Amino acid sequence: MIKKDYNTILYDKMKAELDKFIAELKMKSPEQIIELAYELIIKEDLLSIFENTDFTQEEAKALFNQKYPLDSLYQEWLSNDLTYMDQLRETVDDKIKSAIKEMKDKQRESR
Repeated sequence: MIKKDYNTILYDKMKAELDKFIAELKMKSPEQIIELAYELIIKEDLLSIFENTDFTQEEAKALFNQKYPLDSLYQEWLSNDLTYMDQLRETVDDKIKSAIKEMKDKQRESR
């Protein structure tokens, strides 16, 4: 008896879902594509997690059993309190701190 690897078949299912989404995007107007660009980026990022992570067979199977697992993850992302904006703000804050340090170091060196 061959045992299913749910990580592999889940990834394949989600990849096919993303490919279909991209094919549908190609049929839309430029304005519609721009409106859906965020969804595309998030779905690509979500899929990449499954490219590099092995979940338990139970976890992968549960998600595989969703009709549209990638879209269900995207919908979960939309309802999540954490956003890219929080991550972007943190990135900006970190860069500002390192830029200030760099500026002060250069000022000290020039004295």
